[in-house]
Amino acid sequence: MVVIESEADVIRDVVRRLLADEKMTSIVADLRARGVPTVTGALWSHHSMTRLVGYPRLAGLKERNGKLVKADWPAIITRAEHRKLMKLFADPSREQPVSNSPKYLLSGGLLTCDFPLPDDHGTHPCGKPLYTQPSTTATRGYVCRTGSPSYGCGRIRIAAPALEELVASRALARLASPPVLERLKRAIGAVGSEGFSIDQALSDLDDRLREAGEQYARRELSMTTLRAIEKQTKADRKALLERAKQADRLLRLPEPEALAEWWVDASIEDRRELVSLVLDHVKVKPAPRRGNVALDSDRLEFVWK
Repeated sequence: MVVIESEADVIRDVVRRLLADEKMTSIVADLRARGVPTVTGALWSHHSMTRLVGYPRLAGLKERNGKLVKADWPAIITRAEHRKLMKLFADPSREQPVSNSPKYLLSGGLLTCDFPLPDDHGTHPCGKPLYTQPSTTATRGYVCRTGSPSYGCGRIRIAAPALEELVASRALARLASPPVLERLKRAIGAVGSEGFSIDQALSDLDDRLREAGEQYARRELSMTTLRAIEKQTKADRKALLERAKQADRLLRLPEPEALAEWWVDASIEDRRELVSLVLDHVKVKPAPRRGNVALDSDRLEFVWK
């Protein structure tokens, strides 16, 4: 391992600040604000920071037969610092508390920020998901956050009630349309068809991964190829499970004439699942006039499935 001192200095500073009990949120925000990249050139995040500073190799260690032993490369941090970091990350008090904040219909990536940001070729949309946040007047709303977890531009905010009502009405109208439902069933494909077994499909993916691991052990595959197979298998599993969930939602979908009545009594989670059947996401553009509280539908670009 070749140590690049400028990168090593950043890592040492991060470790020092973490062990001084500085919040990871503030460290990540500071590095991003100063334009300090990770060793891969990407922007820092909670995930990348936790993963990097937990590597034993930073302390000049490697794993052998389940134990950490001295490696042949130079250490960036001391073994004592590494032990303190592991103890720090293992502390249950560092876990994020369960949120008791109200759930919103369009959270979970159903709204994205479409604020135009300048680049070398003109502009590009921010594209980060909007998150729920009350205003100073306690009005429910969705915002583009500058901090964790999305690190967006922070330039978009939209009130929730009127937006949710508009999205719900349009989604219900599409769900009541027989052609739309038929297209959804075709898109979801054979997951719900006779003779298809979700358990068998998942088992086949596990077999693919197991076989690749055995081939790597026999030196028939490189580590790069094995990781590519693992990445693709993980993506295939995720897509398969999502299709199965979609098929299950379709099976539980009320008849078109009963949708409105079902909606009134449904939970936020069930409503969101229903909306997700037909809606991929909504792009939210800047308000034409600052301080305008009325919903302007021209700000919205619906991306339907």
